[in-house]
Amino acid sequence: MKLYTSGLVLLSVCLITTQTLAQNGLLVCRARQCAETSYTMSQGFLFNKIDQMMKRNIGKAVLLCEADPVSHVCLNQGLTVPAQTAIEPIDIKIAGLELTDSQLISGQTALKAVFDYKIKANATFPKCQLGVSQLTVSDVDKVELATNDFDCQITETGNTAINATYNVDYLDFDYGFIGAYYTIGVGETVKGDKTGYVLMRFTDKAPWGDNETEEEIQAETSEDISVEIETALPEILKQTAPADGMVQEEPVEKVIETEQPKQEVVVEPVKETSTETQKPTQKVVKTTIVEKTTILSDGTRKTEEPIKRTIIGEIVQ
Repeated sequence: MKLYTSGLVLLSVCLITTQTLAQNGLLVCRARQCAETSYTMSQGFLFNKIDQMMKRNIGKAVLLCEADPVSHVCLNQGLTVPAQTAIEPIDIKIAGLELTDSQLISGQTALKAVFDYKIKANATFPKCQLGVSQLTVSDVDKVELATNDFDCQITETGNTAINATYNVDYLDFDYGFIGAYYTIGVGETVKGDKTGYVLMRFTDKAPWGDNETEEEIQAETSEDISVEIETALPEILKQTAPADGMVQEEPVEKVIETEQPKQEVVVEPVKETSTETQKPTQKVVKTTIVEKTTILSDGTRKTEEPIKRTIIGEIVQ
């Protein structure tokens, strides 16, 4: 059994802005505006809108989550009912629904809806009957959905019956949400019950507004919704966006930079060269002549033979 659980804790992010609106009456959102039904529509108009939404979702999945009744934010995926067998406790989880049929009840503002409850009992998936339900709009601000007993083979010792009632206080026709206070009962072989607040997400063609033609819906879906899916919309809206309306991302060319091999440059050591020009060594010849003259006591001079000296050397720079 396919479980519709991905991103359910985020399915009502887009609904948070409604928490400041009226909490006592039936709150309805359509054409991207939210208000109490008593201010915006009649009983018949409300019923017809619900019938249209049901007709659109025959054969489609209905996602469920335990939610906060004020902010309409999901708290847990699916609905879990604690129950007890003759031997041990057991958790019965309603992971989701599938709407298999919807028919008007003649002469009443009511319709019959047949749901396939996706039941999980601990780690098993028991075989269950379809749940025949009746949705009634008894007043402009009073909508109730009741599911009659249907059997599930949860244990080998006998059948278990499950029923449910939903007191609806929130409807969003743009995105297919129903919010309701619920009571689920389990009886016969297995016994248990649970009360709380549930958000149901009808998954066909979201979003679709009251003031749009089918062509405008398709155009808006293909142009805008897929962009929001990639940036801001919750995961649950990604699952339910029309396949034919998805915007295909254009392929992005990847530029791969390749590193060119580096060529080693061998630097030769620079030889130091003297900028001075070496001058050739000059040799000189120096000749010295020494002549010795002696003056005697009587005043005469005595001259000796001159001594000649020759010196050969280099000029030092």
